[in-house]
Amino acid sequence: MSDSPDDKRDALDLSAAENADLCSGCIKCCTYITVEVDAPRTPREYDQWIWALHHENVNLYVEKPERWFVAFDTRCNHLGHDGRCGIYGKHPVLCREYDPRSCERRLPLSDIAAWFHDATEFETWIRLKRPRHFERLEAWRTAPDAAPAAQERPGFVPLDALVMATSRPAKPHATGRKAARRRSGGAANGRRGARTSQKV
Repeated sequence: MSDSPDDKRDALDLSAAENADLCSGCIKCCTYITVEVDAPRTPREYDQWIWALHHENVNLYVEKPERWFVAFDTRCNHLGHDGRCGIYGKHPVLCREYDPRSCERRLPLSDIAAWFHDATEFETWIRLKRPRHFERLEAWRTAPDAAPAAQERPGFVPLDALVMATSRPAKPHATGRKAARRRSGGAANGRRGARTSQKV
């Protein structure tokens, strides 16, 4: 079993025994998921993530140079009490492509520029790192209806709209492939490369 930097094999080439050995004593990657999101710029966008961070088990973080992710602390339903995968061999491709030789257990999270565990941390960061954005956020909070509709960027979907959409009957829609980007290489980012990176 090798986690040597000289081992150039693809993660898919690791055997079940090698994966079990490399992951022995650690279940970190099976206890959360992350989704890449648009970098906030407008008051409404900042406000939606402040709202999200008021909830339990929700985190927001930024990777260099500026890639934003929302992280949910949530245990996989198939993670057994023994720390083993209950559907190994039929587990998702995202899991199979994850390389335990370069996970956060072994490599420092060097690409993390900021991490927000709650709304207070996020607001403090906005105030210190993006004071002009914070000023606009504060002004918008006092008169949200005064903000022009054009303020929102094309393609931006507010979280509250997504929440409301789940309570409405589904409408027919055109079929086709959705553009969903997968994060490239967990080793490069220091976080699990098997996470989804779908914009919301």
